[in-house]
Amino acid sequence: MDDILKHSRFYMTTVTFLVEDCLFRVPRGPFETESTVFRDMFLLPTGDQDVLEGSSDANPIQLEGIKKDDFEQLLKVLYPYYCSREPEQPAGREQWTSVLKLSALWMLEQVRQIAINALASVDLTAVERLVLAMEYDITDWFIPAVNDIARRPEPIGMEDVNHLGVEVALKIAAVREQLTFKVVQEHSKSRKPFHVYEFTVGPRHAQNLDFTPCIRDIFNL
Repeated sequence: MDDILKHSRFYMTTVTFLVEDCLFRVPRGPFETESTVFRDMFLLPTGDQDVLEGSSDANPIQLEGIKKDDFEQLLKVLYPYYCSREPEQPAGREQWTSVLKLSALWMLEQVRQIAINALASVDLTAVERLVLAMEYDITDWFIPAVNDIARRPEPIGMEDVNHLGVEVALKIAAVREQLTFKVVQEHSKSRKPFHVYEFTVGPRHAQNLDFTPCIRDIFNL
């Protein structure tokens, strides 16, 4: 057997996880290559292979505090062709949020970006987008989401406060209540050109207004 080689790509080591009451055994490679958290874990001294954590059903890596369904959605992205010729991907806001949550937790940056791109095409409210932006540090979503909330005709309500927290809700209310103005008439042919401005309190009928400068100021961005 000394002259038999192990293929550099297709000789795979598996790893066993225990999530809630369910065992998962999968190829270790994607966790090693995508996640610095697991890569560092696997680099720890191994000792006896028979008692190595994750090496068997009897000694799995226990993922405390992780939900079985969340982990399953993550595996669908990491192993899209593992159980089917057609890749089975997460579907909808809840499942992709599961992928986003775990990929952020374990520093799976490419998977995190896949989840963000997928969620960008899901029909989310502005408040839902803002919650995700704050919780998972999606910086590109923050200002557009606040802008959409500032533009809407409905005032900030208790449901918004429950989702966003008091501080953020108050800051958005402050954005909404800024004086906005626009040029309604320009007198450029007179001896001394001047403009006439129309002032509106708050974002009433503000669908086309851009509150970005105000958002940056109030949120210190």
